[in-house]
Amino acid sequence: MTAKVLAGGCLLALFFVPCAFANVIVTFHGQVDFTQKQFVVTLDFPGNSPDTAPGKLAHKQPSLAISGAKVSDKDYRFSLNIDHLRTPVYDLLSKIESSLEVDPRSAGENVPVVRGEIWSQNSLVDYKPIRELTGHFEIKDSQLLLKSFSFGNLSCQGLLDLVYPYKMDMRVLLNDVAMEDFLNFWIRNQDYRTFGTVSGEIGVSGTWDRLGLTGSLESFAGYVEQLEYNSIHLNAQGVYPRLNIGQSTISKADGLSFTFSGPIDLSDQENFQKQIGALVLAPLVSDSASEREWTIKRLDQPNSGSTEIKYLLRKDDKLNESSGMIGVEQTMNF
Repeated sequence: MTAKVLAGGCLLALFFVPCAFANVIVTFHGQVDFTQKQFVVTLDFPGNSPDTAPGKLAHKQPSLAISGAKVSDKDYRFSLNIDHLRTPVYDLLSKIESSLEVDPRSAGENVPVVRGEIWSQNSLVDYKPIRELTGHFEIKDSQLLLKSFSFGNLSCQGLLDLVYPYKMDMRVLLNDVAMEDFLNFWIRNQDYRTFGTVSGEIGVSGTWDRLGLTGSLESFAGYVEQLEYNSIHLNAQGVYPRLNIGQSTISKADGLSFTFSGPIDLSDQENFQKQIGALVLAPLVSDSASEREWTIKRLDQPNSGSTEIKYLLRKDDKLNESSGMIGVEQTMNF
């Protein structure tokens, strides 16, 4: 029954793929074996063929091959072969497999509990090998629980409702994601000269039409266009696509350090650079009852520590005057 539903869903979805005049968007072929309780469907994308770049071998047109089979009363096996499918971000090749266990008794009602595992092999993104997809999940009470899910430099955990309005509460971890890929995800159709990686955490909550985002990210020793930096610590939150940046710092390659804050509208990508230019920059200052401290230069090294040159303005209530001095502070991380 599960195989029939999945095969039927795939075929139904194809009827709603928008077509432009007589152009062929996708073709498909396959078969369903009700006796053996298995199916296979192949989708070909003739209009999605990637250009053959210098140094790369020509290959057949991109395709998706989906297959599934019932292996026991409770167990199912599915496979997805992705052959150089061109997505809006990258060219993808991978073989993804999944095993499902359907347990109707655990739920205590008519709706069964589904536990599953997913993994990939021989994956290439833009013709380069990446960390394989691995994950464990559970479907119960109309919710998808991602216990662990990782692919490439991303991993996530959380809950997703499978009924309207599809609420979610996810936590996405970034581990040395290339700055170029990070910017391409948020800013389409722009080609920035970049170097460096991004790490940190992004929280995603709400519904599909109102996604709340909370991010805490960092990047070291990189550049974006003319901006060369030693470190960036970014904190932002809001409802997509309008975010507010606050309590964030940047140390330029020459060591000069600033805080920056302000609103960002990710939907207004034509004026993205103007929005960056409109952010409020201020010296990195901390204030206490006894002194005011201005960090003139900060040199960070990931996983090792930082060295700071500070201007210390000490307050002397008795003399009703202030005295200043230059100080150097080094902090080591272990």
